[in-house]
Amino acid sequence: MLSVLLSACSQPASTDQKETTTDIKTSNSEAQESSSNEKKPEYLPDDFPLPTDAEITTSQSNMEDGKKSALLIFKTKASMTDVTKMYKEYFKTQNLSDDAQTFDDKNIIIQGINEHKKHDWSIIGGSLSSQDGIIEFQVTWAEL
Repeated sequence: MLSVLLSACSQPASTDQKETTTDIKTSNSEAQESSSNEKKPEYLPDDFPLPTDAEITTSQSNMEDGKKSALLIFKTKASMTDVTKMYKEYFKTQNLSDDAQTFDDKNIIIQGINEHKKHDWSIIGGSLSSQDGIIEFQVTWAEL
C-alpha cells in the first residue's frame, strides 16, 4: 500500500519535470533564432554605418531616466583597413570632443562625446583570435 502511494505521489513530479525541460528547450531555441536575426538597436542613430556583411550578435536599446542608450555587437569579415576608414569618416562628421582614438592593424578604439547632439560614443573592435579573418566590434551609444 505504501509503494502505491509513493508511486502515485512521485509520478506527477516527473511529468512536471518533463514539461519544464520541454519549456526550457523551447525557450533556448527561440533565443538562438532571435540572436541570428538581430537588427540594429532601435535607439542607435540611423546613420551609423555597418559593413555590408555585418553579423549582429547583440542588439539592445534602453531608456533610463528619459535618456536613450544602445549596445550593438557585430562581426565582419571586412578588412581592418576598410572598417577603420569607414569609422574614421563617420566619427569625423560627429565632431567628437574629449575623444580618444587608437588604430592599428588588429584594433580600433574610438571614444568621445558629440556636444552638439549630446551623444556619447564608444566603439571597440579587434580581430578574433578564435576565428581567423573575423573582426568583432562593440558599439555603445547614449544620450547625455
